[in-house]
Amino acid sequence: MERHNGSTEIWPGTHNNDISTQEGAHGGGASGRIIESRLAEQREKHPPVQSVIENGSIVIRDLRLWHVGMPNYSHDVRIMLAMIHFAAWYRNPMKLELADDVRPVLEALSKAGKLGLQVPVGWVEREKATAGCLNRGFGNSYDFNQAK
Repeated sequence: MERHNGSTEIWPGTHNNDISTQEGAHGGGASGRIIESRLAEQREKHPPVQSVIENGSIVIRDLRLWHVGMPNYSHDVRIMLAMIHFAAWYRNPMKLELADDVRPVLEALSKAGKLGLQVPVGWVEREKATAGCLNRGFGNSYDFNQAK
């Protein structure tokens, strides 16, 4: 990943900010959108960068870090897989929403000891899973807090 094929723009140090830098509250229509004046302040203090990442690399970042998807100006297809992992002790209430026809596959892997992960899932019909995957929220529309 390089600048010309759309490496993610990151804003170093922004993981130290709190929600006051955003236009909207958790789950609101503007949640995750940074206030323009705060963008300008951060750009002056420490401008964003686009990293050069070798193929096959793994990037680990704090979810609070400001980041921006950038355009791919090349003619090559760019693939990026994104995953969120929580420590086993962290009681997060979020669940993946997966089509129920995938359930036997995951259960078989788990039973055979090949999954190696706890996968909290809400099983739904394929049509609902497909429709929902195309209309997911971004940023703060998810609740990363611990359940009590």
